[in-house]
Amino acid sequence: MSRILLVEDSPDLAEGLQRNLEMDGYEVSLAMKGAHALALATSDKPDLIVLDLGLPDRDGYSVLEELRTRGATCPVLILSARSLEADKLQGFRLGADDYVTKPFSVMELLARISALLRRARAAAAPAPAPGAAEVPKPAPLADEALRERFGLTARQIAVTRLLGEGYSNAEIAKQLSVSYFTARNHVEQVLSKLGVSTRAAVGSILYGQG
Repeated sequence: MSRILLVEDSPDLAEGLQRNLEMDGYEVSLAMKGAHALALATSDKPDLIVLDLGLPDRDGYSVLEELRTRGATCPVLILSARSLEADKLQGFRLGADDYVTKPFSVMELLARISALLRRARAAAAPAPAPGAAEVPKPAPLADEALRERFGLTARQIAVTRLLGEGYSNAEIAKQLSVSYFTARNHVEQVLSKLGVSTRAAVGSILYGQG
């Protein structure tokens, strides 16, 4: 399960975002001040940080700059009402990986977070040693096996394959042209039929390792 640090000083927005992120399968820590965010970034070692700029104790840019100075390499997505091009450029200059302006679409935000996490995982994957033979990735279970072993429908098989690739509920909704809530229901049904409690375990089953 990916860990996300949410840095947002508006209680209502923070609560809503935390709920949506947790429904999408993430473990979420919440900070409403810059100092608390820096402490959690050190103790929790999040896989991604969602960072507001208008914090009560210090500017979000200074939080981002200090994170990078301390050696934090996880993706940082700035979520801010500041929409000027200069604001975005400043964020990217200090090391942000993405920038979303308020008001925003929750589905778009979840899709961007999922994409950033996938890129981070791919970048962190160890490169094969020079001269070493590349180990081929096992073939995924065929549709027939998924139907027979777990009783999955055709739609649930499609959801299983998207989960195995690390797609979020929002991205699954877009891929299947269904609503976010329909996609979430499909995911819950798939997890139940596969007998797993986390999305990460789906890939192990899909590739015969579960």
